[in-house]
Amino acid sequence: MANNTLIIQMPTTPEELAVTLPPADLRRIDFSALDFDSLRRVMIEYIQAYYPEEFNDFVANNGVIMLMELMAYVGGVLSQRSDILVDESFLPTARSLEAISNHLALINQVVRRATPATVDVEVTIDTPLPVEVRIPAGITFSLTGGDGLPLTYEIFRTPGDFSSYISIPANKRGVVAYGIEGQFGTPVIVTSTGGPDQTVNINSADVLDEPIFVDVLTGEELVRWHRVDKIEMAGPNEEAYEVRHLEDSTDIVFGDDVSGKSPLSGQEIQAQYRIGGGIRGRIGATTINETRPISPQPPASAVVEVRFRNPTPSVGGRDAETKTQAKKRAPREFATQDRAVSGEDYAQLAADFSHPVYGSVLKAVGTIRTGIEPSVEEVAKEVRAAATLEEATAILEQKWVNRNIPELYVLAEGANGAPVVPSTGLKNALVTFFSDINVLTDEVRILDGGIKSVDVDMTIVMSKNADASTVKNQVTDALADFFDIENWDMGEGLYISNLYDTIQSIPGVKFLRIYKPTGDIKPSDDISPSGTGTEDVVGINEIISIGSQDIRFFFERGRR
Repeated sequence: MANNTLIIQMPTTPEELAVTLPPADLRRIDFSALDFDSLRRVMIEYIQAYYPEEFNDFVANNGVIMLMELMAYVGGVLSQRSDILVDESFLPTARSLEAISNHLALINQVVRRATPATVDVEVTIDTPLPVEVRIPAGITFSLTGGDGLPLTYEIFRTPGDFSSYISIPANKRGVVAYGIEGQFGTPVIVTSTGGPDQTVNINSADVLDEPIFVDVLTGEELVRWHRVDKIEMAGPNEEAYEVRHLEDSTDIVFGDDVSGKSPLSGQEIQAQYRIGGGIRGRIGATTINETRPISPQPPASAVVEVRFRNPTPSVGGRDAETKTQAKKRAPREFATQDRAVSGEDYAQLAADFSHPVYGSVLKAVGTIRTGIEPSVEEVAKEVRAAATLEEATAILEQKWVNRNIPELYVLAEGANGAPVVPSTGLKNALVTFFSDINVLTDEVRILDGGIKSVDVDMTIVMSKNADASTVKNQVTDALADFFDIENWDMGEGLYISNLYDTIQSIPGVKFLRIYKPTGDIKPSDDISPSGTGTEDVVGINEIISIGSQDIRFFFERGRR
């Protein structure tokens, strides 16, 4: 240092930095190996490259090779664990239900449980009586599901009322009651040990999300606590609980006297829940058709035969949401913030709508229209025909709509999950639902969605050594999966190359020729009136569904 000036001499060569670089021909060593085989290979390559004279005995029974393989094994396990941890840290790559549930909890979403099918049940007697006939709530009917396993339906007075009796009034022949698939499980009863963060476990894998009732008994006083989405949001003295569904059981979580009240030591906690749900609970018309002896109210004493019959098929009944479906749906639903503003908001909220009586929405797409009420062409003709400017202005003022008109094209879930046009009741229920969450000036209109039926006509040549019945079954299953309504959105096109890939990937399929569909069915930005769309275009209000099937199978020549 001279004259307060600091001079630093920077190194200009690797040697001055005390770094010795290997020769150029030894620098191509792979240090990114993560699995056992790759780790073993790169360690051997490293020794061969840097220590060729010190060690060259690469036989399997050498002790050094054994130690290298042991390190490769440990490295592979650690690498795999690191990959799993990284994958589970992000929603798109998470695989375990617990990780996905935790990610969704950050945006106040859950993986949806199975829901039960419901059905209207006629409860009738042959001859009106002068007295009331009371049927106990929850009368049970044992049926057989579509999978051949036992199925249970319970009958109640109205949706959500699981305690009131079903009443046939005096001088009446019957009423319509509410049937729901599933049954109440054995109540879980525990005695509180006191303290914060108590948990009651329901050890059953098919617990429905609703209803779950929790009663707390103190002496002879029974108090029903209420459910909250997150126990952390409850007040310190709020008698609340949170339900957390696990893969094989369900936890009921209480508070800590800061967020939610904790049960006192010695209090008895009673949890009631229902089990069931899924598409297997769907039944056809008149599946329930039985009589039961019921004693009418006094002064009548003779037992009367009451018939229970469902005149229409059940509605609803969905399987639990898959992890893939949850990862796709939940962020979209969170983006709406329970408010309907854009067409996408309306479509997303409508697609998740379910009514206990009128059934569920299967698919929905929304558009927002504003400006003139009729078509532009119609208004233009009227304006041109106006004799004066004042008349033209009056026509525009009359036809102009100063509000948004969300138009929702909806398909309901019919028997066996097939898409059907929504009932009037479901449409009205949707309008009522949106009235609380949409912009006040919006006029919501629920319209029928369209089903674009696609016929399938193909010829398949099987390998000469293939088993014909196996190939045919696999082709049938592949087509059912390809056209599964869950795999399609309204307005989504069909590309014939994807259909070719699906069938040709089946073992034993040697050759495939598809005659129908004749080509791609491309998506359009237009609304297609039902039954008037062109063959090679699907409107935004339509969904593709499989129509007739004509599949011919042949063996290739030279079969033994």
